[in-house]
Amino acid sequence: MDVWKYFEGKPELFAALVAAIAIVGGVVGAKMQANGGRAQAAAAREAAEIAAEAQRVATLWSVRQVQVAEFVQSVREAVRLSDRFYLEPDGGELQNRAHAAYQTASLKKAEIELIASRGVVNAAQAVLLSASEYSSAARSGGPTAYAELTLLRLIFDGEDQTARAASAANMALNAGSGMSYAPRLELLLAVPGLSEAQAHRLARDSNEPGRRDQTREDLTRDLDEKLTTFVDAARTMLKSEDDIAPAVPPQHRQWRRVA
Repeated sequence: MDVWKYFEGKPELFAALVAAIAIVGGVVGAKMQANGGRAQAAAAREAAEIAAEAQRVATLWSVRQVQVAEFVQSVREAVRLSDRFYLEPDGGELQNRAHAAYQTASLKKAEIELIASRGVVNAAQAVLLSASEYSSAARSGGPTAYAELTLLRLIFDGEDQTARAASAANMALNAGSGMSYAPRLELLLAVPGLSEAQAHRLARDSNEPGRRDQTREDLTRDLDEKLTTFVDAARTMLKSEDDIAPAVPPQHRQWRRVA
């Protein structure tokens, strides 16, 4: 059928056909434009979500890094103060400082529990327990070790009378179980430069220096091992071997170019 011949003499039908084609074309064009707008909006939303997730991951990584570093630093400070018990007299202030340092480490460990991976949290708990045992041993055995050091200094650095008294007391301590507590204490109290508290400590603990030293070595080794395990776990969590902060996990998304 010849379409053009069909519309000859029927101008009103031809005009209606042209109008219908224009309407359909407008509808189709509008629909295509609307679909393009939705695609652009969807792409914009997806980009915003990716950016927000990247920001969240970067912030979490940064917070974890800071908390891990602060925890390690606080544990080392607690250990440093615990070691002072072996090197200086305790007038009470050292006890307070050591206790405060351990409490700080405990707080940092609690903060790690909120933001770190399970492996890091478990390793931090092991470190804190080891640090507690180390601190307790230092508080009990450190003052005695310092008293022993003081007695030796008095032997070599004191005046003749002081050196003789210190030497006699030291010989009594080295006699171990060969001399009872009371005679040892009497000799120690007679040493100028040795406090009464130090004399009582030495008289009481004179049979335990070897065990005390071994305990300190064992606790030091255990704490070092626990700290190494914690640092390794933290480096794994922070992806330290990658040399960069972790990126957003790969997403399998289909991107559509919008003309």
